Amino acid sequence: MIAKAPALAGVVAMVSAFAVAGDAIAPAAAETLRRVLASPLVDEGSGPDGCTPALSGLGGPVVWEVRLERLLLDGKALVETSRQADPNRYPLCIADLPMAKNAEVELSFVIHAGVLARAAGLVLRFADPQDYYVAEADALDGKVRLSRVVNGERREIRARAVALAVAQAQTLKVKAVEASFSVFLDGKFLFETHDSGIATPGRFGVASRADSATGFGDLFITVLE
Repeated sequence: MIAKAPALAGVVAMVSAFAVAGDAIAPAAAETLRRVLASPLVDEGSGPDGCTPALSGLGGPVVWEVRLERLLLDGKALVETSRQADPNRYPLCIADLPMAKNAEVELSFVIHAGVLARAAGLVLRFADPQDYYVAEADALDGKVRLSRVVNGERREIRARAVALAVAQAQTLKVKAVEASFSVFLDGKFLFETHDSGIATPGRFGVASRADSATGFGDLFITVLE
């Protein structure tokens, strides 16, 4: 079950562009929504203000806190601080809006430490903690992977070996259109893959794993529907 989080404003900016065609006004660009997960206006140690905590897998309650992070844009990051050492534990924090099937989503993160994992995950099409997609970058095994979780069972769809940094800001991006998923790291295309296991709209969020110490920045979501 998803626990309630403090209800501060998580939306900072929504941008759209329009073009005039004859007498009609038509959208020229999709809207981009910024979900602030760790507001620079709140004190260090505060809970998340742009997402709701949840747990996928094993272990006790998750604990998400705002922490200082000089390497990210606003100087703050959202960090899962319980860091329970269970490889099948996936703390999540899920934004309430938007809900969409097709979208381009980008996340900044800083991986700091972890014995079992050093991971940063980007969640898509979230229905509940047992059903969602996740693109995960793990500096410990040097891979970026896309996985599908259905009825709590996790299946890796595709992965690529890549050098991931520790104590350095990086960005993970996924473009999901119907059954097609394109994954990027720091603006570089990694792979495209296809999967139709979850074909319904869902929410977006972030995922840690096991004892990862990772700082998460904001989510930038462009709905493509």
